[in-house]
Amino acid sequence: MKRRPEPRLVRSLATAATSPAAPVPPPPPPPPQLPPSKLPRLAAPFVAVLLRRGRAAAASLLTRRLRAAPATEALSLISALPDVRDVSSYNAALAALCRPGRGFDLPAALALLRDMEREPHPGARPTAASYTTVMRGLCAARRAGEAVGLLRTMQASGVRPDVVTYGTLIGGLCDAAEVDAAVELLNEMCESGIEPNVVVYSCLLRGYCKSGRWQDVGKVFEEMSRRGIEPDVIMFTDLIHCLCKAGKTGKAAKVKDMMVERGLKPNVVTYNVLINSLCQEGSVREAMTLKMEMVQKGVAPDVVTYNTLISGLSGVLAMDEATGLLEEMVQGDIVVEPDATTFCSLIHGLCKMGRMFQAAKVREMMAERGFMCNLVTYNFLIHGFLRVHKVNMVTNLMNELLSSGLEPDSFTYSILINGFSKMWNVDRAEKLLCTMRQHGIKPEQAHYIPLLAAMCQQGMMERATILFNEMDKDCGLDVVAYSIMIHGASILGDTKMVKQLIKDMLEEGLTPDAVTYAIVINMFAKLNDLEEAEKVLKQMTASGFVPDVAVFDSLIKGYRAEGQIDKILELIHEMRAKDVALDPKIISTIVTSLTDEDGKLLEGLPDFTKELLQGRAAPGAHELTI
Repeated sequence: MKRRPEPRLVRSLATAATSPAAPVPPPPPPPPQLPPSKLPRLAAPFVAVLLRRGRAAAASLLTRRLRAAPATEALSLISALPDVRDVSSYNAALAALCRPGRGFDLPAALALLRDMEREPHPGARPTAASYTTVMRGLCAARRAGEAVGLLRTMQASGVRPDVVTYGTLIGGLCDAAEVDAAVELLNEMCESGIEPNVVVYSCLLRGYCKSGRWQDVGKVFEEMSRRGIEPDVIMFTDLIHCLCKAGKTGKAAKVKDMMVERGLKPNVVTYNVLINSLCQEGSVREAMTLKMEMVQKGVAPDVVTYNTLISGLSGVLAMDEATGLLEEMVQGDIVVEPDATTFCSLIHGLCKMGRMFQAAKVREMMAERGFMCNLVTYNFLIHGFLRVHKVNMVTNLMNELLSSGLEPDSFTYSILINGFSKMWNVDRAEKLLCTMRQHGIKPEQAHYIPLLAAMCQQGMMERATILFNEMDKDCGLDVVAYSIMIHGASILGDTKMVKQLIKDMLEEGLTPDAVTYAIVINMFAKLNDLEEAEKVLKQMTASGFVPDVAVFDSLIKGYRAEGQIDKILELIHEMRAKDVALDPKIISTIVTSLTDEDGKLLEGLPDFTKELLQGRAAPGAHELTI
């Protein structure tokens, strides 16, 4: 098999084909190159053109190739063809290296710029565009100080910067919040006879806004006016965007009106910025009004406009209007093609409201247009169908999710486990917990708590204890987990287990909360162990917790069973002192406890008890006529 030529052969061919010239200094260490088998094939067209027509034609071909080439390929070709390259091909390679993305390689770009500075051929030495390209890359990497240093190198080399060079540096400094340094550069630019343009002032404007120096914004417009430079729509839109980001939507709207007064027409981007800010603030009605204004002014809404409004309406659950906007998009006078975001926002809002039939319809429309649901949307749909107990739909969605190449995440499993636990389908919920472990997702408290609660509510304390111990190993226990277990034991009247759990809880350094105390008090009250209930109540109040109405209800029922009217009156007095609002349930309990066999209120009750029952002592209490 014939051996492919090595890269050095390609270089020698390129050099031999040109007329004698000054010797080319040895090239610097080559950058990462393509495999030798591939490089000659890429370089061959340039060598062929070079042999036939001379250097200029090959250089032009190289430049065109480099403009679309990945950074590594650009470096390889530039290195392989020393006598073909000119400033245009060099600049194309610099652009590839400074282009944001995978090929972004500033060290290589700086090295290539230094190679250009050493080029013997004048047509290959760096120009203002060469330096500016690298400066732009440095600014994008938040290295504006180095970019300014490169300006000084450029000037020392005798290359005169232009308005684009200064504009790039001023923009980079402003993005880095170094506005004063940007102003100094602007002054230097003006002193050197280079007139700034609206782009330069727009950068300075953004810098002042980003730094919160709103008082200096007016100075920019004054300076522009003095120089006879008119702000354009883009500059005003930038200002509106900055004001909206700072939460100054009202002022941003006034800037929009100022644009109109100056004879400038706000474009769709201007309106979209304002509409988005209003929706973020929850002022969706005002955003809808602004959308009507833009239509009246002859500015057609685009998909961003509709998506922003649909998302805002879905956020406040105004789903009839949100679905109306989708209908307007596909059937209105100006058809705007919905995208995946449009459908997902609608599905999210419909799921929140439990309108699952409509959510399914929107999803069908989404599929008809070739859009796939993302994981977040699947999670919304699964949660929504679980809430209405549509298990078959949930199963279908999970199968569809997996077949589409998506993987359930921790939140997906949390939704599923919570949903099946609330349906008391603990077997399926427990199986899901095992499945997520098998897929390498470590269960957290949010996964354990619903299943633990379902087991305890159904009296499955042995299974709950096993799960409780697993939770302890996986993610640790908290007050909520202990309270659930205590509640499960209290339902069975297992005081021994309750006391042991409280002991373990305290040994772990966890402090019972109001829910824990309430569970224990209710248990003792139902067991007619009122002495223990009183002890726990004292501990609860001593810990700074105010018993809720359910605690008082349990205690009153316990004292009623023992016929201890004085204790009931003490509790009513305590409720009054703590401003505990009465609900219909406890009012019924009190009335039942304080009436005789003939249904009359017991004689000799204190006035405060009667006032409390009539709803005049506790805020929010229900009126009761005795």
